[in-house]
Amino acid sequence: MRAYALFYLRGMEVNHVTCSVSEDNITIYNEIFQDQLSTMYQDRSGYLYTCETSGNITLAHTTGIWSAKEPVTVMAAEYIGDVYDLIMQEEAAGNVQIIRYESLSEKKKLENTEIIKNYILKNNLLSTDSAKSRFWAKYYSQAWKIAEMEKADNKGY
Repeated sequence: MRAYALFYLRGMEVNHVTCSVSEDNITIYNEIFQDQLSTMYQDRSGYLYTCETSGNITLAHTTGIWSAKEPVTVMAAEYIGDVYDLIMQEEAAGNVQIIRYESLSEKKKLENTEIIKNYILKNNLLSTDSAKSRFWAKYYSQAWKIAEMEKADNKGY
């Protein structure tokens, strides 16, 4: 699925994708911080590859997505100059549904904050200085602060 593949043209040091595929093969992208889509994809470029289909390709855990555990032959490569612009075109064509942060209910925003806080703690991001930890601290600052407080409380500070 070409539209879904666009969301994998992102910074690998952060490795942050928040999309899925609906039963009718529409890619659904969920923003969980303000302007997430443009932050992640605007001015980003990359290549989409068309690969030979063979017995090496199997259905992945996501609807409509296939993967290979062995090398496959690349048949064509498409250069994408600005991933964000192409995502916007795919949205206009009905191939992508974007659930924007500002449309989320306060309850959903709080649920997301809790999930993100748990991710930060589980992955020990508070104790790491990396592109990934700086990304989470910057864009999920509320969850980061809550995680810091919980970590301090659990240490008896």
